[in-house]
Amino acid sequence: MLEPLGSNLWIADGGVVSFKGFDYPTRMVVVRLADGGLWLWSPVARTAAIEDKIQALGPVRHIVSPNKLHYLFLGEWQAAFPGASLWATAATIAKCKELHFSGALTDEPPAEWKGQIDQFYFTNSPFMDELIFFHRASRTAIIADLSQTFSETFLKRHWPWWMRPIAKLSKMVEGWGYPPIDYRISFRNRATARPKIRELIGKHPEHVVVAHGEVVRTGGEAFLRRAFSWLLR
Repeated sequence: MLEPLGSNLWIADGGVVSFKGFDYPTRMVVVRLADGGLWLWSPVARTAAIEDKIQALGPVRHIVSPNKLHYLFLGEWQAAFPGASLWATAATIAKCKELHFSGALTDEPPAEWKGQIDQFYFTNSPFMDELIFFHRASRTAIIADLSQTFSETFLKRHWPWWMRPIAKLSKMVEGWGYPPIDYRISFRNRATARPKIRELIGKHPEHVVVAHGEVVRTGGEAFLRRAFSWLLR
């Protein structure tokens, strides 16, 4: 349920959620920071089992949403850990007015994890802003919706036959890792995004954790070159 992937980084898969008629798998990331506190990225639905596993690792200090679509379970995690700081992009904060946020995240990491987790902020789509993170100690890139890697098994189980070609033609599948085609089409001023992706690749990630799809457990740098070839060309 809580799987170690690298130095002080764990992943946990949640249930399936539906968005615009499509089923999506969900995944969260847990990082233990240098002070022993935990950093939770895109938390999945909270259960007693997963909460117990996380608490065994240390105190929850930060809960992070990477974009405004990853908000469904923020409230229940904040209620469970009221002492934790809740962080998100500006669009998420505007959307979730009932929650209390510690601040809006941009390219500059807060002091609480600066030097441990890097972040890259993309505002190129008028429909969504998104953060990609890079955990230095484990050399792991952490991506919400800008890369999706659906497996053939998941598609056969959760998508009707006539929907599956959409994922394959859009290259939102294992081995490619493109984002949804509407996200790509709406991605403007690409010249401002390319240096950020190149900087991320230049950090030589070994692992890539995506919220929706298969984890890239080795060869992360090569994977990112392929997953963002639509942007880098």
